[in-house]
Amino acid sequence: MSERVACSVEWIDPHWKPVLQFNGLADFSSLWNLRAEWFEPPNQGRGGWSGVARVELRLPEEGSAAVFLKRQENHGCRTWRHPWSGIPTFAREFANIQRLRQIDVPTLEPVYFAMDRKNMGGRAILVTRALDGYAALGSGPFAPDSEWARQPDNRRALIGAVADLARALHSRGLQHSCLYPKHLLAKIDSDEESTRVDVRLIDLEKLRRPILPSMAARHDLSAMHRHSPGWSARDRLRFLLHYLGERRLSKRGRRLWRYLVARSR
Repeated sequence: MSERVACSVEWIDPHWKPVLQFNGLADFSSLWNLRAEWFEPPNQGRGGWSGVARVELRLPEEGSAAVFLKRQENHGCRTWRHPWSGIPTFAREFANIQRLRQIDVPTLEPVYFAMDRKNMGGRAILVTRALDGYAALGSGPFAPDSEWARQPDNRRALIGAVADLARALHSRGLQHSCLYPKHLLAKIDSDEESTRVDVRLIDLEKLRRPILPSMAARHDLSAMHRHSPGWSARDRLRFLLHYLGERRLSKRGRRLWRYLVARSR
């Protein structure tokens, strides 16, 4: 039987705590020692490692729910608050998940977070609910040449949902810093009357607040512009108009458009 770790920081979502307890995984040691197949090969770097596994949790009533269990050791980053000791990268990711949820920017649902040391070394665990039914932009139904995406109403709904999320993020002065299609997960939520798309922002390790709010828009939108080869010029213009809330590009919009085009060459 493994010894229980005294964590310097531990957080459990109240809704998920009974589920973790039901599965015998409500503490750091149990989650750390759980044998689970890696979802993808662990990342080796920064003097340590970081890996993720998909785990099916049994629910107390019936059924199951999938979560992603992320574990890391000696895998840290330095911040302006911790320039020397640093913090685990999962600590920053967890803080950014909470930050976005507080301002209603759709992102991951956190289940559990803990670290057993305050410095950059040591171990950290982050558990989030799996976004089952979602697919990255540019894949599955959201691939530019898919039957669903070729329908004009569907394409407009997708572009509008992504633009809404980007605007919500930037209106709070935040910059994702890696706003690529693979970091935007989407799910179709339609009925007979309308087409809706739910979009979630993931991979928040580099989320930051730049000195000037305009820097966030320029950085993130240029990244989207460069890494969305399946979008036509009309798609890109529609995205920018929706993002700015304009029917025709204003002077500011034209400047931003020229900047995005120049950056994508």
